[in-house]
Amino acid sequence: MKLLRLVANSERRSRVVLMLVDKPRSLTELSESLGSSPSNVLPQVRKLEDAGLVSSERGVYALTDFGRMVAELFSGFVDGIGVVEEHMAFWVEHDISGIPGHLLRRLHELQGARVIVNPPESIYDPHREFIENVSSSKCICGISPVYHPSYPPMFAELARSGRRIELILSNSVLEKVRQNNRRELEEYLSFENARLYVTKGELRVAMVVTDRYFSLSLYFRNGIYDTARDLVGFSESSLMWGRDLFEHYLQQAERVEPQG
Repeated sequence: MKLLRLVANSERRSRVVLMLVDKPRSLTELSESLGSSPSNVLPQVRKLEDAGLVSSERGVYALTDFGRMVAELFSGFVDGIGVVEEHMAFWVEHDISGIPGHLLRRLHELQGARVIVNPPESIYDPHREFIENVSSSKCICGISPVYHPSYPPMFAELARSGRRIELILSNSVLEKVRQNNRRELEEYLSFENARLYVTKGELRVAMVVTDRYFSLSLYFRNGIYDTARDLVGFSESSLMWGRDLFEHYLQQAERVEPQG
């Protein structure tokens, strides 16, 4: 924890470390970027040198290999805090127990994601942006703990059109699909490009990730599913985060085979 305190307890030191990730800089360049005098910046740089994070040659400062490793870790921490702060209400008001710890530690990968809100008059309708983005994707992976009557026909149609689809449902959702959408379920399962899985455990997240789009929905802390808000992203890092969340639940699921 000494390194974390060394870097994080001083805004100047933390900014110096992050600036040196890009390229080596002179004391003058560091001072100008920090809006401070060289005499105020130099003691902070010296502390980073003493810790083995920074080296200097002919007045130019650069991260050591060790310093670069620490900087990457610290940068991820800063970006992760930024993701939480940008959408504070989303994270505070929702139950995040369904997100495994290793992915909570990678929240920085969701940098740039945004929260979209379904209008109150459409709160029980499928999200328009969700439908548009999923329908324009080639590969689709999804997790659903809630049943919506519009989705079985939609995914059957997408499977019919040749999309590669893998879906994980809770046991209760699968039973509702069997009761209300047996024809669409049988059609979906008949396609080689479509797979369906069921997990016996509790699902506390709804998520879809495609080759171009990521969307995450959560339950409120009181146990009610939030039908209004989704966290969506399009960056490669957010897609990777979503794929890893899907893989986490896939390991706990069983494949649903067509019934004879």
